[in-house]
Amino acid sequence: MKKKLYITRTVKLVCLFLALTLTFGILQSYVLCRIDANSIRLEGYYQEEKDSLDVVLLGASEVYTGFSSGLAYDKYGFTSYPFASESITADGTLLALKEIVRTQKPQLIVIELNAYLYAKDSNESHDAHIRKLIDNIPLNENKIEYISNNVPPEEQLEYYLPLIKYHGTWSDIPKMPRLVVTKLLQQMRGTSYLKGFRTTTDVFKPTEKVLNHKLAQETGTKKLNPVLEQKLRDLLDYCKEQKLDNVVFLRTPHLVYSKTYDRVKRANCAGEIVQSYGFPFINLERDFEKIGINPETDFYNYDHMNIYGTVKMTEYLSAVLCRDYHIRGRELSAKQKENWDKAGKYFHKLYQYCDYLIKEKHEKVQLMEDINTLQALEKY
Repeated sequence: MKKKLYITRTVKLVCLFLALTLTFGILQSYVLCRIDANSIRLEGYYQEEKDSLDVVLLGASEVYTGFSSGLAYDKYGFTSYPFASESITADGTLLALKEIVRTQKPQLIVIELNAYLYAKDSNESHDAHIRKLIDNIPLNENKIEYISNNVPPEEQLEYYLPLIKYHGTWSDIPKMPRLVVTKLLQQMRGTSYLKGFRTTTDVFKPTEKVLNHKLAQETGTKKLNPVLEQKLRDLLDYCKEQKLDNVVFLRTPHLVYSKTYDRVKRANCAGEIVQSYGFPFINLERDFEKIGINPETDFYNYDHMNIYGTVKMTEYLSAVLCRDYHIRGRELSAKQKENWDKAGKYFHKLYQYCDYLIKEKHEKVQLMEDINTLQALEKY
């Protein structure tokens, strides 16, 4: 009799544990968490089949707003994805690179240098920017190493269990259904249609005198912040230690004016450091006119291109990668080809929709891979 009672209690305890675990998992994945464009983008990256990407681009918002993987595939035939997070830190860049090495074997890894070009190193301790990346990295040895090396011991638990950090987000639940549904649908279909791309229908008119015409001939340098320079060298040392001969560094175009001109010189300095380690540096700020960028139509602020600029930069950079780095699209399975054909079609739908909102509706909205945007694109 006692044995039967013990068995019954054990079964009940196991069922309770499983129920609590399931509830905890749902809360942490869909309710008490931060679901935004960064989480949906990185979710899409991890859904890509292992060793299926020809190119991975690593960086901050300049990457996922300035380059469309769907367009690159449609016009040049190679697969790619932006492992990118808003205002990614230098420490986060190294973590992201390790994750790329762990999950893919691309022909090329393209690292945008923005994280190393700040005048100060305060971005490295910016909690929101750190969490936008680390919260969306699955638990593995790279994440554990990052938390151990960069997070004070008393704060580490909430990095492993984000529910602790976001326990106060119950008040945000009414705002979340759109993104929760988006995440669920993306998980169900197992692929991202926009491949992490985000854009806006804003067309920015600079109020400062733009100095981009000077950049093609600008070779001056300005020293990096010492902390960020060391972190760049740490990244380069890692590349050398791991024998990553498929890494190139990139500077994307920005609208440059007097207050941001020093950043151009810091980019030149970073480029020299990169090249001293034997890695290539593609400086698209110097190619502003070759790309055909129009300062009056192709940006939505000084640092980010809109849909029109994206087309120009994607086509130009893709051509450079194919010509100078011999990128060729790999043979895809029938399912992979179907997914990538859809990605190409969805980018063109998005372009037409943005063009309509800009020219006909004069609406300024942000567009990303969410259920509302995808539904709107179905009619195009």
